[in-house]
Amino acid sequence: MMQNDATRVVTHVVSGDLWAGAEVQVYNLCEALLTSNQVLPTAVVFNDGILHEKLQKLGIPVTLADETRLGPIAIARAIAAHCREHRTGIVHTHGFKENVLGILGKELAGVPASVRTVHGNPETAFTLKRPHKWLIQKLDVMLGRLRQQAIIAVSTQLEERLEKLFPGKVHKIFNFIDVDNIRRQWKRRAETNAERPRIGIVGRLVPVKRIDIFLKTIALLNQQGLECEGVVIGGGPMEAELKQLANELGIADKIAFMGFVSPPAAEMTKLDVLLMPSDHEGLPMTLLEALALEVPVVSHDVGGIPEVLGNGGCGWLVKDHSPEGYTRALKQVFTEVTDREQKSVSGLMQVRSIFGVGANSRKYAEVYNNI
Repeated sequence: MMQNDATRVVTHVVSGDLWAGAEVQVYNLCEALLTSNQVLPTAVVFNDGILHEKLQKLGIPVTLADETRLGPIAIARAIAAHCREHRTGIVHTHGFKENVLGILGKELAGVPASVRTVHGNPETAFTLKRPHKWLIQKLDVMLGRLRQQAIIAVSTQLEERLEKLFPGKVHKIFNFIDVDNIRRQWKRRAETNAERPRIGIVGRLVPVKRIDIFLKTIALLNQQGLECEGVVIGGGPMEAELKQLANELGIADKIAFMGFVSPPAAEMTKLDVLLMPSDHEGLPMTLLEALALEVPVVSHDVGGIPEVLGNGGCGWLVKDHSPEGYTRALKQVFTEVTDREQKSVSGLMQVRSIFGVGANSRKYAEVYNNI
């Protein structure tokens, strides 16, 4: 890949152990920046997975600093070597571990600037009862204040929280998708299956995603006479436990565990509703994709989700974070047909106008070029 003197090289440092929201956004950003005449993306990835493969296919320089074989110092040295080889001007980090090692690599290579994107709220609380995690969090904040020039928040909720930690450094840039490309690739969903609707959830099977609430909601809907199927799209460490819960609830025959699906849009087009009962979220890529595909969304009223759903104008927000609360909202989806259709149309307009690729990728380029 050719580089001219006016091109600013930005090296993204990312784990890549999963194909989840942060990884999808890094890929989308690198793909968008390739069309820029000002920014050349490169990457250092800590795991040989989907992100590593997709970035290589983009044709950008990618280094695999395999964390299954290398210790922290070796990874930092690999980042530094990559930066020296490609004349990196900015190191862009994505995550706690990536922030620390990325900044260390930046310092070793003498890279002048660094940026981080905060993709969501911490999944666990940092307390003195967990000193290791607490110390890492404090180090992460200190490094952001002293050694990074800009902090990217992907939602207004994150922007407000981060401004207290990094005053004067925070820029809000929404996660984004290529709406037209998604709609070209995937056929629009069929009309709602009134006889036995399919209600889905997308995400890694970990506690914060609250798949347990999803399963209990499906059970409650069936108990109350709304016969439906639940579709769990994603894999993870809780799979056996959740299958056992489905058995205990008497709905094993009504739940399909699809495992990891890439891309999830392939299965989302078959859903009548997407349910998002996570304890907290930043700005989920799955939510943006659902709106682009005009799949109705029922979600916990938390994090960046209300902003995406237009405070309820583009979906159903649930404050009662319980199976009963989600059951009431889902019944509205299936009984209020006109409302459902209006919210689907509004959702498509919202994601196209606010969370599209063009304006948001340009905002990243502006941050890079203004450092």
